[in-house]
Amino acid sequence: MQSPVSLKHILLYCNLSPDKINLSTLKGEGQLTNLELDEEVLQNMLDLPTWLAINKVFCNKATIRIPWTKLKAHPITLTLDKVIMEMSTCDEPRPPNGPSPIATASGQSEYGFAEKVVEGISLSVNSIVIRISAKAFNASFELSQLQVYSVNTSWATSDLRYTRILDPTRGEILTFKEVSWQMIRIEADAIQNTEHEVVSAPIRLITNQSKIRVSLKRRMKDCNVIASKLILILDDLLWVLTDSQLKAMVQYAKSLSEAMEKSAAQRKSMAPDTTQVTPAPPSAQQVRTQQASATADQSASMARLFNAYDVRETSHHLQIKHLDLHICDDTIDKDRGINKRLDGGAVQLSFSSISVDYYPYHKAGETCMHWMHYGEATKSRETWAHSLLDEFKSNLEMLKNAMACGRSPPWPTAAGVWRQVPLWCAFEVPHKHMAVVCADVDCYAVLKVSTADQSRSSPQSMISCNKKILYLPQEMPAIHAEFTEYYFPDGKDYPIPCPNLYVQLNALQLVLDSRSLVWLNLFALDLRQSLEQFMELYKLNDSQKPDEHVDIRVDGLMLKVVLSYIDLNFSVQTSEMVATNTRHSSGCTRSSLEALLQAFQEQHFFTSLSSSFPRSQNSFSVLHSVFQRHAHEQDTRIHDVYRGLAPPSLSTNALKTPAATDLWAVHFSQFWVDYEGSRSGRGRPTPCVDSFPLTLWACNPARYTQLHERLRAGIGSGLLPRSESAEIASRLQRKKLLKEYYSTDASPSNTPSNGLHKPHSLDGLFSGSSSSLSLASSSSSSEVDLQVLVHVQKHLSAQVSHGQYVFLLRLQNAVKSLQRSLQQDLEQYGSKRQGPTQPFSACVGVLMKSAEVTLLLKPIPQPDLNTSPLDSDVSPSESRATLEAGSEVSEGHERPSAAGEGIQNVDQLLCAGTHAINASPLLPSPSPALRKASVDERSSVVSGGRYLCIKYLYYVNLQVSVLVLKIHSVCCSLDLKGDDTAFALEVGRIRPNQLGNVSLQQHLSNHSLGSGSGSDPSTVLLNPEVQVRLESGPGAAVHSPLAEQNGFLQCRLQAFSADFLMASLRNLGLFLEDDSASQVLPMEITIKDTHVNLKDDGPRDNASEPKATPIAVHIHNLLIHRQDDGSFSIGGGYSCSLLPVFLFLLLPPLLNYNCSL
Repeated sequence: MQSPVSLKHILLYCNLSPDKINLSTLKGEGQLTNLELDEEVLQNMLDLPTWLAINKVFCNKATIRIPWTKLKAHPITLTLDKVIMEMSTCDEPRPPNGPSPIATASGQSEYGFAEKVVEGISLSVNSIVIRISAKAFNASFELSQLQVYSVNTSWATSDLRYTRILDPTRGEILTFKEVSWQMIRIEADAIQNTEHEVVSAPIRLITNQSKIRVSLKRRMKDCNVIASKLILILDDLLWVLTDSQLKAMVQYAKSLSEAMEKSAAQRKSMAPDTTQVTPAPPSAQQVRTQQASATADQSASMARLFNAYDVRETSHHLQIKHLDLHICDDTIDKDRGINKRLDGGAVQLSFSSISVDYYPYHKAGETCMHWMHYGEATKSRETWAHSLLDEFKSNLEMLKNAMACGRSPPWPTAAGVWRQVPLWCAFEVPHKHMAVVCADVDCYAVLKVSTADQSRSSPQSMISCNKKILYLPQEMPAIHAEFTEYYFPDGKDYPIPCPNLYVQLNALQLVLDSRSLVWLNLFALDLRQSLEQFMELYKLNDSQKPDEHVDIRVDGLMLKVVLSYIDLNFSVQTSEMVATNTRHSSGCTRSSLEALLQAFQEQHFFTSLSSSFPRSQNSFSVLHSVFQRHAHEQDTRIHDVYRGLAPPSLSTNALKTPAATDLWAVHFSQFWVDYEGSRSGRGRPTPCVDSFPLTLWACNPARYTQLHERLRAGIGSGLLPRSESAEIASRLQRKKLLKEYYSTDASPSNTPSNGLHKPHSLDGLFSGSSSSLSLASSSSSSEVDLQVLVHVQKHLSAQVSHGQYVFLLRLQNAVKSLQRSLQQDLEQYGSKRQGPTQPFSACVGVLMKSAEVTLLLKPIPQPDLNTSPLDSDVSPSESRATLEAGSEVSEGHERPSAAGEGIQNVDQLLCAGTHAINASPLLPSPSPALRKASVDERSSVVSGGRYLCIKYLYYVNLQVSVLVLKIHSVCCSLDLKGDDTAFALEVGRIRPNQLGNVSLQQHLSNHSLGSGSGSDPSTVLLNPEVQVRLESGPGAAVHSPLAEQNGFLQCRLQAFSADFLMASLRNLGLFLEDDSASQVLPMEITIKDTHVNLKDDGPRDNASEPKATPIAVHIHNLLIHRQDDGSFSIGGGYSCSLLPVFLFLLLPPLLNYNCSL
């Protein structure tokens, strides 16, 4: 008696001869030996990707048990002893997989009893060995105790009748399977041959028990699979990799990337069109099932159960409970002669609750609520993606209008509205699909790099998540990322949107540790160099597409960057951040850019000729034409079509823009800077810069110009539309006139009489040709690589004490040393494939309407300490915490304090020698002995020299002298070109406000209550009072030989008027003092038409003495020049014989000032 239910389907997978079959049909048992399975059938059943092919499958023994009397409830058991599978990769995709073997065996019949029995078969394999041969490596996978069995909706083994859900009205059925194994061992090693040697370490990975859960939805009419869900669940993973093993992994992945991309393109072109899938009409069996239903309620409950577990679309998922990855150096680098700056480094990466979801056939524009990990992050991405699709649809309609007309459509009207053109033909719009990859990480931590010479201590995080500290919801992922790519199922040549990437970062904290940054930089450079050698060895093509535009948006919530030095942290934080190259986010739209450009153009500093001081003839133009074109939509494909610069077509890439035209916007809703104490310190963070909104715009003009040069060379000079520069200027003119007409606050004296002037960045644009492809008269080699505009719209308030000022100087020197180390490593181990390149250049423009800097100085000597000018007007902005004060301890004795007993001692005093600052090119950490020393021990260390001392305390009666500098209309630019650096600053007006001695606690209370800038932010100051230019690098050598290394400072002070207390000027000199060996900074200071009133507020011997008369100093023209040897030369005209007194008070701050770029 032969079983038509079992053997008919099982024999499909085998190539058998009669001597290999041993059956006992009455007992329901059978045994097969030395089986060779059919490769093609297995490929179809497993649905392998077309870049992978099965060459041979062998099984030594197979045993089958058939429960004849219980086939409805119990499965057929198939046990295999050892299976060996040989596979190979394909350089070109093989033919696609055929239909499912179950559907083939059933003859496309209805899902009946035989199909239920076969689908419920339970499979057990003792050992599976899979060998894969690739072009550059060989790999093997060994699985032990593999089991495949049917489960119910709770993923537990049960009666087979509960492992499926049938919905007769739909004609569909759901089945559930689970695959589990005890252990998997993965090995990969490079192929060695006589032609070339590959220095590669073998890769090994052993995982513990894992499982795969599979949900299938079939159509009962023909047994075809409509959709499936596959979930791979891995438990805790611990993987230790050396750097050579990680290099090998990257190399192997690179060797497979080209074949995998070709296979993916083939899969997308043959993807099923889900829009055409409709429920099949009920068959005779379904009708009988419906008639046999007891009640209609039972059918409704079955439908609800089916909907609860329905598989709406095909998806693949990966879940990892915890992953610990250790990457460390090995000894192979020394054998290769690589001398790293740090030897024996290791870094640990920990991730919790990792999930990766892949939806290959999702229909564009449809809801994602049924996705496995649908949440608030997916909602945000969905809203943003819908905005992108709406913009694409609008552009597509305009493109179809151009196609219908067969010519360039007319220009927009003066009101900016496009004139509609009737269509003469109808365009059929196919339905788009999209492949989406989602990744979520619940928590993560990247520890600082540890080295062999480092002392043993508890590990500290370099990158971590602060969800618990900030009390954020636990269900909120720390990292969420979604990548979407659009395509048509049948490969239609029709416009599709650009791919998009959405990333959400929550509670990210980044600690910039120098040791870790140096090690990671060397590691990345070595990895890149190894990959380039590998690609040259195997003649692999670089499949990356750098010119392909991807819509990107990065959202950040409560982000924090920390710069550590000794035991003090300098933290930069933001509440919400958006970084995107699209124009569908608040603060990042084209209108926002246009308003920003309008604000910049109102300042003479940005629109004047580049040769006027403080800028020079070699300065880059801050307002580049790329910003202008983008703000007015002059850089889109639709614009090129409507201008006649590109032929209208409905091809796949018709509406895609190159990445060279990307313009990034970064918007911070609240941005602030704090000082933070040591890890064991007490007290809250100390504010440095109060919170304010910040907006940045960045572009790459060099790439933009190169792109248009290529387009111009390809198109030629046949197309000559009207001048675009005139059009932009005309549009700006109209908008400016409308703004002036409807504005009630505009002042005629602050605006040009003829409206908006043409910005300098547009001068010479498209000169000699009216084509929009001509950007500027200069070539791409003279364009800047990075152009950034920074706009601070609201009042900015900062405060600093002497200790904080000295700390910032130390931190600046340490960052410069770190930068030099990274640059040296980049030059030594950088890429050699690109050959000589142009030096990197950048231009940064900053506009700030008003600012306020509070200096906490040493207390002014007072005859009576009980009085203090607390009734003074203080107008800084909001604050969140207490301030930090600093003190200095001089060698052998403490500096006497004029405040006497009114100044309280601190609870904690952290001191670090200045001699340690320049001991290493890195940012050094204090020694363990110093870190663990008590206050008394540190005091003994202080007695040996002068040290930087920083205090942490809630101040009660601490007296400080407060000097507030109110600054209005701040414009500055930073030009970088190779080793040359030029910083230009222009301040419209600066006014000092001296509050005298104030109780710090009360001052902080008043500070937290103050608000407002105290000036009209719309006021435009045409004659700046302060102009500063600081240069360094080879270009500064024209001023003096020492300027190349130390820099050269130029300062012009004109039409300045202020009142100063002599004690405040003396305290300012003490404030700028630095214990480190000061470097000579050559400088040239010009003072013109300046009025300064000096008031002597020093203590008097006799209280009955009259107050000293203020000294009025009027300087018509004064020139102060500092030579390379540190000497000063003074000349010019003045109207007061007491000018030497003023210079005596002014020169100490200049001597103590130590600033460099």
